[in-house]
This record gives sequence, structure tokens and C-alpha cells, in this order.
Amino acid sequence: MSAAALALVLSTPSLLPHAPLRPRVAHHASIAAPLHPLTIAGLTRRAEAARRHAAVHCAQPAELATARSEPDAGSLLKWAVLALLVVQNAMTSVLTSASRAPRADGGVLYLSGAAVLMTELLKLPTCLALIARDEGGPRAMARAVWQQVFVNWRDTLTMAVPALCYCLQNLLFYVALSHMTAPAYQLWSQTKTLFTAFFFVSYLGGDLKPNQWLSMLMLSVGVGWAQYSGAAASAQLLGVAAVLLSSLLSGFANVYLEKRVKRTTVSIWMRNVQLGLFGIPQSASLLLAPATKAAVASHGLFVGFDPLVWSVVALKAIGGLLVAAVVKYADNILKTFATAISILITCLLSPAGVTARFVQGMALVVASLPMYNERLVAAARGLLPRRPPAPPLAPPHQDSHDDRHDDGAGA
Repeated sequence: MSAAALALVLSTPSLLPHAPLRPRVAHHASIAAPLHPLTIAGLTRRAEAARRHAAVHCAQPAELATARSEPDAGSLLKWAVLALLVVQNAMTSVLTSASRAPRADGGVLYLSGAAVLMTELLKLPTCLALIARDEGGPRAMARAVWQQVFVNWRDTLTMAVPALCYCLQNLLFYVALSHMTAPAYQLWSQTKTLFTAFFFVSYLGGDLKPNQWLSMLMLSVGVGWAQYSGAAASAQLLGVAAVLLSSLLSGFANVYLEKRVKRTTVSIWMRNVQLGLFGIPQSASLLLAPATKAAVASHGLFVGFDPLVWSVVALKAIGGLLVAAVVKYADNILKTFATAISILITCLLSPAGVTARFVQGMALVVASLPMYNERLVAAARGLLPRRPPAPPLAPPHQDSHDDRHDDGAGA
């Protein structure tokens, strides 16, 4: 019950069952009753209306205390999902960077295309299991998938473009971390905000607020400042190119989904199934590249796969589902903070290469993330003290002499 409702009901102690409650019942239309002030019947009708309103809209103090003491399951789930997203973002970058390092025994590294394919193969059954949970069983899940994926095939077909973008993005993820450190990747990957804003303006015809332009400027300066070094830049050129192209694909896919499918009623798990139908064959086609095909023929598909690599594959599969869960249970404001925290954790887990210049650039990038979020900026503005309103101007052709004359005439 809100404070306004409480104040509404609890204003007249003589008419309500609890003396400390003082509602202003006379000014609320929903409980007002025809009242004859000098009759007991009128007072009785008014008191009964107030009691009915209190019974429907107000809980007793004991009930309110019990409700406050009970944990909010939705809130706990929201924070759990965000915490998992932070850990997943940080650990994926760190473990992938370690898995792409040359092997001490001189063995062959695992194939990036094979890792991308295994990630897609892990996500699909997980999404089907979640749909079965929501629908009430495997049979209901099968009916829902048949209806929304195959009967509505035109809607499913729209997933081919973002599925290709995500497939190439996952491949570029391994390429980038083969040529740069995990903290550098985390920093450069935030450029997807720039590309998302670009496609938002050019593809959707949207407008950006001044704080969002400032955020993009801070992001660009921060990334450039952290990475500006002649030798390091030339050594990591391929990795930087890979992460920029990955951010470009991510920005386009996000805006495309916003325009085409995000506003429909299809669940996020069903969307992942639709994406998987295209993502799996597209990922398998990566293995047909000449170099990859020769490696598969010589060493097998799972060459170089060890527990560390399987951990990376599992984390990548979980990451796609966690982002979908954040969309469902949390909001973009909390996701922004989760991204910033994951960058900091990555730097703590991989301190090599973290210089004073890198920390300065990282500070600009982290500060730019919440600034881009319009809802967060609006909430911050609401916390600032407001300027008191100016006193009203005196009406024209009226002075203090007229006021005193009117007061005297009234007396």
C-alpha cells in the first residue's frame, strides 16, 4: 500500500476502527458517500465506506511487516543473473586469452571454428529445456516450437541475418584474444556502443541525447589513450581489427533485432532456438575454410580440446543465455554497471600489461558507460537539488495601498 493511500484512509479517528489512523476520507471519491452531517445515519454510511476502502486497499501493520520480511524472489533472481553475467564476462576473456596462448608442449591449438560450433550445439538443447519448463512439458514444448518456428516460418527467417552476425562475431572473438590481452579486449569491445549508436541513427533514424554524444566521445578517447603505443599497436593490429569488426557486427545485429523482432511476443528462449537453427549450419560452414579443413583432416575436429577449452565453450554458451536472462529479469541500467565491473575484474585477474596509461583510459571508458544510459542520467538528475521557484510577480495596477484599503473596507 502506498503512502498516499495510507494517508487517504487514516485521517478521522472517530470513524475508523484504529484510533491512531487518521484518513482524509472526505476528499476521496471512491469512498465518499452521501452525507447528512446532522444525522447518525449519514455518519454511519460514511464510516462503513471508509472501513470497506481500508479493507480492500490497506493491509494491517502486522501484514505489512510480514510482507517486508519475506524475500523478493524476483529481486534475488535479478541480482543473481547480474552477478553471473559479471563473472562470465570476466572469466571468458581471461580463460580464452590463456587458451589461445602457444602450448608449452608444442601441441596444436584448438580450432576456433570448432569452438564456435560446440557453443551453438550447447545452447540449443538448453533453450529447448527452458521452453519445456515454461510450457509445462516436452510435448507442450514441441507444439510451441512447431508453431512459432516452423509454422511462422517468415518470422523465423528474419533471424538469419543476426545469426550470421553473431556467428562471425564469435569467430572474431577467438581471433582477437589470440593477439591481445584480456583487459585490452574488454576495453576495445566496448566500442560496440559506438557502432550501436551509429546504426541507431542511420538505420532506425533515432536521435541521440547530448549525454550520449559525450559518452561516445569519452569512450573513443579512453580506448585510444589506453592503447596508444607504437610497438604495442603494431603487434596487436590484427587483434584490434578483429574486435572492431566484431563490435560492428554486434551493433548492427542489436539494432536489427530492435527493429525487426524485439517488439514481438516471442519469448527470448524461442528466439535463441530460431537463431540456433541458422547459427549451427553457419558455424559448421566455418570448418570448410581450406586451412581449417586441412587441420580437421590431419588432427581431427577436437584437436587441442582440453578442460580449459571446454570451460571456454561452456562460458560462451552460458553468456548468450545470461544476456537473454538480463533482458528478461533486469534492465539496461544494471547491465551497464555489470559491464563496467567485469572490465575491472578482468584487469585484476590479468594484471600483465595494465599500465598507468591503461588505467587512465579504462577510467574514461567505465565512466562513459553509465553516461550513455538515458534512464540512468535522468535518475541522477533527479537526485540533484532543485532551484527554488521564483516568487510570483505582483499583478499589474495593484499596490499595497489597494490591499490595505480592501482590508479596511471588509472590516
